[in-house]
Amino acid sequence: MRRLTITTFLILMIGVLACTDKTDKAMDLTEQGWESFEDGELDEARSDFEDAIDQDSTYADAHNGLGWCALLEDKLASALDNFEKALFYDSELIDASAGASLAATDMDEHQKAVDYAKDVIDADASYKFPHYPSVTIEDIRLARAKSAAALGDFATVLEEIKEFDSSFDEDPNTSEGQAAILAKLEELISQYGG
Repeated sequence: MRRLTITTFLILMIGVLACTDKTDKAMDLTEQGWESFEDGELDEARSDFEDAIDQDSTYADAHNGLGWCALLEDKLASALDNFEKALFYDSELIDASAGASLAATDMDEHQKAVDYAKDVIDADASYKFPHYPSVTIEDIRLARAKSAAALGDFATVLEEIKEFDSSFDEDPNTSEGQAAILAKLEELISQYGG
């Protein structure tokens, strides 16, 4: 009986060490992927992220990296799918929520876009994507506003507009107010490139 217990223990330890080794490899490959991503080498980055997932299919940041590669290549369905996988494995991965909000807005998945953007805003009101610093909280707020407008939620659109221009105030419940809110949103999109 004691021999069986020692054998079982050794088998479990070998399994734990093998899993740890695969996760370490996934982390290293993902880090390489981000370096390539930051250098603008999306094919190489994608390959590293895919290799990381081959090592550990639950490694959230590798799915996140694939999502950002796809987003920059305008492969929106693939981007959103990878961001959602990343969030399944790590629900607090803010970069995946940011990417998901941008992809969802452009795919007309407006409720998802609003929800993902709110997650980012609630987590970090001065968010900036570390691997592509031109993506900032302003992009996330505009994605939320655009999708809220598509849903007819002018109060949320106004809330986001006020983050850019606190003096702007229109009634989101009147057709005149809604028209003014939409015009202001278009102005902000032109100004910030949302």
